[in-house]
Amino acid sequence: MQLLPYLLIAAGLLSTLALFLALKREIGLQVSRQKARIEGMLARLDEAEHRPEPADNFVPTPLRAGMNLNKRVHAMRMLRRGEDISHIAAALGVPRREVELLIRVQSIGRARAANAGSD
Repeated sequence: MQLLPYLLIAAGLLSTLALFLALKREIGLQVSRQKARIEGMLARLDEAEHRPEPADNFVPTPLRAGMNLNKRVHAMRMLRRGEDISHIAAALGVPRREVELLIRVQSIGRARAANAGSD
């Protein structure tokens, strides 16, 4: 009867040792997998680094400036003189839609000013 507690302690210690060794083995397998994965990534990076650039790189065209204040004033003067919208757009080198938008914005501004003056 006195031997039973010692046998149970020994069995517990052996099972703990077995679990420890299994865990250590599993960690070793994970480390080797991760090393292989990292080496593969490094190999792909080296390959991409030494690969020549394609000859026909896409270069986007720079954005052109829209209507600046000078062009707006010039467009409004031409509009007051009775010039056609397409003629104004061609003279200033801006799309017709921008001139139309400028006219709409100016008319909205005049309407708001008239409403504010009547209030």
